[in-house]
Amino acid sequence: MKTLSILLFLVLMSPGLLPAETPSAESSVLPEVKTSPVPQPTGTAEKRGEQARRSDDLGQSSTALVKQVGTYDQLLSAVREMKSESRVRVEKAVEQERVREAWEIGRLIDAHVLQHKERADYAKQVLPRLAGDLGMSERELYYMLKFYRAYPILPSTAELSWGHYRELLSVNDPKERETVASEAVKNKWSEKETREAVRKVKARAGEKATPAEILTAQPGKPYTYRVVLARTGGPYAGELAVDLGFSNYVRLAEVVEDTSPFKEGDVLEFSEEEGEVRLLNESPSTETSAGKRGTSPESLLYTYRTYVHRVLDGDTIEAVVDLGFGITTMQTLRFRGIDAPEIATRDGMEAKEFVESVIASPAGAKQSQNDGIAASSRQPAELLAMTAKFPVLIKTTKSDKYDRYLVDVFAGDKYVNNLLLKQGLAVRVEE
Repeated sequence: MKTLSILLFLVLMSPGLLPAETPSAESSVLPEVKTSPVPQPTGTAEKRGEQARRSDDLGQSSTALVKQVGTYDQLLSAVREMKSESRVRVEKAVEQERVREAWEIGRLIDAHVLQHKERADYAKQVLPRLAGDLGMSERELYYMLKFYRAYPILPSTAELSWGHYRELLSVNDPKERETVASEAVKNKWSEKETREAVRKVKARAGEKATPAEILTAQPGKPYTYRVVLARTGGPYAGELAVDLGFSNYVRLAEVVEDTSPFKEGDVLEFSEEEGEVRLLNESPSTETSAGKRGTSPESLLYTYRTYVHRVLDGDTIEAVVDLGFGITTMQTLRFRGIDAPEIATRDGMEAKEFVESVIASPAGAKQSQNDGIAASSRQPAELLAMTAKFPVLIKTTKSDKYDRYLVDVFAGDKYVNNLLLKQGLAVRVEE
């Protein structure tokens, strides 16, 4: 019995002595792992050589790049530079898409007008209607139509912006226009330089120079408001309220003790110095904040002291608007009646820096030595500090299609919208 137990133990401990089992489909044996062959260069020997050279170049480039970002400061600087370069490429691509968009819109308008050619001056009738429905400028649509007619084939150059083409459209002779366009590309002219070249061409041809378009506007008086009747639901529906602007209102009873002298449509003025609210009656002798006489209290409305936080581009600012009664609002404001070049262009940056310099040092303001910082180097906090000393005035009109209020901007005695036109840093557009 003892011998049998020993034999059984030896059999169990020696798998080779047992018959082999055939693995079933449910066996846990690991499947064979197949490896993919290493890809070999394909194509001709010349192509394989080019692939090898590119691989070597990439390796060298990567090695050099690693050396350039050895420290954190180098990494931070390199990433910032890469982001800046990428932004320029993106903005350039956007500008080229604007050229294509203008051409395509012009083509569509031309095709539509041709279908109604039996109607005299049909284009003059359809452009205002189309501009209103699209929320665009009629003048801009006219330029787009003219662009397509001047260039029936979409220009392929990537060096000229929509602003360049808009200037070139002033040259009636196609050969002269092409000559100026070629020079603009060759010499990398800005839109302003292209405009000057166009003027010289027209002068040689004996054509009258197109007079610089101007805007006219006068500021009203801050803290002047219209009395309205609150008709919508709310805590004081049916009561008289003060329209502060920018969709802000305050109950009239909260700013005056006796509301009986006031009615809907009245214009009132809040005096900061006296802390009083008084009714303005119709008087041709009413004096504005600019020291000029207005024709009625209505002309004084919707003018605000404004503290510029940032100049976004040559025709757009971000600012804190003082509505009075201790109420302020942060707004993105678009300059009325003008269009500055895209910020990615040299002209666009020049327009932005010009606005910064005018806002930071209005006429009559004495600058300290520290105030003479170049406008282009100003950070938002610095610009806000400057306008805290010398706030600009804005007068609002309506809002644009992006819900940005259109404004006339006054820095001291300077009308900024018009200055941009006179300096050739913006073009006139219809609101």
